[in-house]
Amino acid sequence: MAGDDGGRAQGGKNRDGGRGRGRGRGRGGRGGGRNSTRGGGAGRKGGRGQSRGGGNDQGRGRGRGNCKSPEQNSSNESPNNQKNDTAKDKQTPKKKNEKDNSKNEQKKVVEGKRNKPKNESSSKKSNNNKKQDGKKSSPFTPLTPSAPPNQPQLTNDINYGRGEKITVLHIAEKPSIAQAIARGLSGPADVVQKGKSLPVHEFTHSSGTSTFPKAPNASSCRHRVTSVAGHVFSVDFPPQFQSWDSVDPAELFTAPVVKKPCKGSVVKHLQDEARGVDFMVLWMDCDREGENINFEVLDCCLHLMKHGGNSNFDRVYRAYFSAINPSDIKKAYNALGKPDKNQALSVDARQELDLKVGVAFSRFQTRFFQGRYGDLDSAVLSYGPCQTPTLGFCVQRHVAIETFTPEPYWTLDLKVLKRGHSLHTTWGGGRSFNRNKVEALVTQCTESDSPVLTVTKVVTKEKKQGRPIPLNTVALLKACSKALGIGPHQAMQTAERLYLSGYLSYPRTESSTYPKSFDIRGTLQQQSSDHRWGNYVQNLLANGHNKSRGGVDMGDHPPITPCRSSSGELSGDMARVYEFVVRHFIASVSQDAVWRSTRVDFELEPLKEKGKFSVSGKELVDPGFLAVLLHREYGNEGEHIDGLRDEEEDEEERAVPEFKEGEVIPLVQDKASSKGGSGNVTVAVSAHCWASLGIKEKMTTAPSHLTESELISLMEKHEIGTDASIATHIENIQKRNYVALGNNRKLVPSKLGLVLVQGYHQIDSGLVLPKIRSDIEGQCNKIAKGLADRDTVVKKAIEVFLDKFQFFVKNIDKMDILFGSSFAKLEDVGKPFTRCGNSRRYLQYIPGPPARLYNKFTETVYPLPAGGNVKQWTGRKCTVPDCDFELCLYSCGQPPRTFPLCPNCYNNSDWSLDSSGTDDPIDREDEHKEKQIQKIAGKTLVLECPLPDHHPLIEEMTVSPDPDSDGVLILDPHLGPKWRLVSTRNPTIVHLPKSIDKLTVMNKADDVLGCHYMKIDFKAGESPLEGGELHHECCYPTDEIMQGVSRVYHGSDRLKATGRGRGRGGRGRDGRGGRGRGRGRR
Repeated sequence: MAGDDGGRAQGGKNRDGGRGRGRGRGRGGRGGGRNSTRGGGAGRKGGRGQSRGGGNDQGRGRGRGNCKSPEQNSSNESPNNQKNDTAKDKQTPKKKNEKDNSKNEQKKVVEGKRNKPKNESSSKKSNNNKKQDGKKSSPFTPLTPSAPPNQPQLTNDINYGRGEKITVLHIAEKPSIAQAIARGLSGPADVVQKGKSLPVHEFTHSSGTSTFPKAPNASSCRHRVTSVAGHVFSVDFPPQFQSWDSVDPAELFTAPVVKKPCKGSVVKHLQDEARGVDFMVLWMDCDREGENINFEVLDCCLHLMKHGGNSNFDRVYRAYFSAINPSDIKKAYNALGKPDKNQALSVDARQELDLKVGVAFSRFQTRFFQGRYGDLDSAVLSYGPCQTPTLGFCVQRHVAIETFTPEPYWTLDLKVLKRGHSLHTTWGGGRSFNRNKVEALVTQCTESDSPVLTVTKVVTKEKKQGRPIPLNTVALLKACSKALGIGPHQAMQTAERLYLSGYLSYPRTESSTYPKSFDIRGTLQQQSSDHRWGNYVQNLLANGHNKSRGGVDMGDHPPITPCRSSSGELSGDMARVYEFVVRHFIASVSQDAVWRSTRVDFELEPLKEKGKFSVSGKELVDPGFLAVLLHREYGNEGEHIDGLRDEEEDEEERAVPEFKEGEVIPLVQDKASSKGGSGNVTVAVSAHCWASLGIKEKMTTAPSHLTESELISLMEKHEIGTDASIATHIENIQKRNYVALGNNRKLVPSKLGLVLVQGYHQIDSGLVLPKIRSDIEGQCNKIAKGLADRDTVVKKAIEVFLDKFQFFVKNIDKMDILFGSSFAKLEDVGKPFTRCGNSRRYLQYIPGPPARLYNKFTETVYPLPAGGNVKQWTGRKCTVPDCDFELCLYSCGQPPRTFPLCPNCYNNSDWSLDSSGTDDPIDREDEHKEKQIQKIAGKTLVLECPLPDHHPLIEEMTVSPDPDSDGVLILDPHLGPKWRLVSTRNPTIVHLPKSIDKLTVMNKADDVLGCHYMKIDFKAGESPLEGGELHHECCYPTDEIMQGVSRVYHGSDRLKATGRGRGRGGRGRDGRGGRGRGRGRR
């Protein structure tokens, strides 16, 4: 989905709220029904057709390899991935006319074309134009235009393939789901699997066993089940808009976008499998993002089906399912529907908007502020239409805390003691910020003739605590954060793994009521043997379970429920999340808890209306669902998200002594209490009930920082993201170092996060407030429902954000003032490191992130490679003509391999690692720009020699080709005493014998291999040469003596972990070392 951070739109899938449902009806005319709204079905003669579509928006992160969301930063834009917002819509399968009548079928075709919606052709045309803009030569078959929006099924010939063998291709979203589909549909048939990365499962059903529902008269049906790996295509800018230096960010708002294959191998795989098939069934997730992937698949291979052409869309079906157990798979297989183009278009619109807005703002503010300040603690200052308002909520709460001024207030403190129970009452007058007023009331009471307390009312009744409503995604994320201490992002990933393993239903849903068709009893029976709650479930089944309470059906997936029991094979977070879901499900169909509540009202007669007090308590009568939910462990779902504290606490669980109406209780108090103290009371031992009155002073308290759970509530309230994308946005503001996770999972804004949000408010509050994003979501929902045109929505939104961007650029100085007061300028950061070859001034080392060298005299920045350590190498200069930069040493891997590094050549396209393999100067420049963007962001890890092998510095140190890679072996520049050779492209180290005293790489080179000779001096008495010779010249690849005494070691290309970790302990008992234990970090 499109990107919050200025990145390439790929793969990632999130949800974006909103609910869409439509119903199309048309009265049947002669020859066929008439369709309206979204995809009306063909009507029978004299009848009428109808279709239903829509559903609630949801989605989930997907993507594989380098396939990233546009709400993420692409490899070209930023160092972190951020998943983007999408939504989920489930479409009810359309009713099909199964009548075998060739004349009627022909009339339906004609009538369907005649009543085709007007905007269908225009949408098709714009879609085709977009495809042409993004066309690029590739090794696979060229793509054809996708099927028109909501093209209805014009034919449904049940005689298709009568007496013939047909082939049905099933395509799932992930390999694990494809495997589950094959198991669910194959039955007794043998399943043959081929392929590895994207396996294909094949089985055949012959006539009389199980036929394909849309071709029941076929003699046999061969099924092939395979999958994609998330999105097939990504959305990005063309190459000419990739450079951060040469492209004005404002141009990105009007720049074209192209769709590129995430992996060409996936496209080729789909085309190979789809060639010549009769039917295609799409098993993507039942949300908008899934619909978008459906049409990406059709773009690849619709034209390759049997008979060819867009008419093949009649033989394309879409399966709707919410769990991957065999029963749900078969149910979806027997109720196939059609894919919905409008939902796919809504995702396209959001992708393009988030890509353009995110990249433009992120590029501009990153380049502007990183070129001025050196301690920003973030590689990219990203902006996102969802990410930034999420940060804004955290900053708003922080500002409220910082600006809060505590104030004292006073309240009457009445205590009642009866039969050993000390009761603190609640004053009906609340609190007063005037101490004299409260003191006057105490004085009035104590100076009266009869200071007694009268019981005015006693009410005892039973109250029911309602069972929880079924669990949706937002409730799951909040509960995991509050009760289990698992962050939203980790909770969502854990629930996703449980779903793919068949333990839970689909975890991305907004519905909170079970559908009528849901088998509650069968799901309970699956849990009846578990030792933790089995007895409770058995009693529940015996006495009859309850119906779910309240909730709403959003038309998407059912609530999150367990799909099978766990026999102890789960562990860690998966076990904890699974247990919570199971307990919550059981509780949602259990009986309500019953409490006995008692409330006693008192009145101090001298104070009349101002002397009213009360005390209340409750006792558990029937635990009901609390016996299984473990209420105290999982916490209360009540939230105070407005930052205010409710002074009146909830009813306390305690026993209240028996009181009677009209009962008089003596008030005892000494003189000290009238002056503001609580008073020291002296009461006769025989008194069984008495009361004391005093004054209690308190201070107003500031709200605390937002917890993850409270932030989720705010995002849901203001429609920022959806149930699927909310977790991603919270994760991303932490990755960007905009907020830090504190104690009790509170989100504390960093200095950078505070300055960014306050700067947006200084220039344009609309950039950080949630309203604009909510408006965009509303327009995307209209696109999904067929109520708005995609191109029109995108055009208007782009115009709004372009105006805001231009205003932001003109007023960036207002934000710069805030940065200047919070961060150090580049010239004031870092230490002198190496000399510049142009100005001969010292370059300052800025540790970052990202690490870079800065020339404060020319204001030039030289990014350094990430993934290793950079050290000084004083006195050595680059030998490239007209360079003359002082060299550094770059070490990477474990054990470390060290290479020479020239900061200037590393950032020069002539010596770029990516461009060294192409002869085309244009291609080489494009590749260099791609690499440069990643360097600027500090994203690309350089785990090899940072300079190409043909660079003069590397060539003069090369002593052998590397037989294990396409690199070379060079002499380690540390130059002893431990002499060794290191590979430039592989974590290989050749340890030379310790007997070497001195080693020099000569200018002389081998005519065939091109590598340099080595001149070696051995230590006296340790030479391996014949006769004890001490001097030796050799070409290492052909010298058997040196190779015989060398030792080759294959290490790791990553640096050794630092920090606390497992290791050798100190001295313990009996002089033996203990065992180290802890957490390490890379």
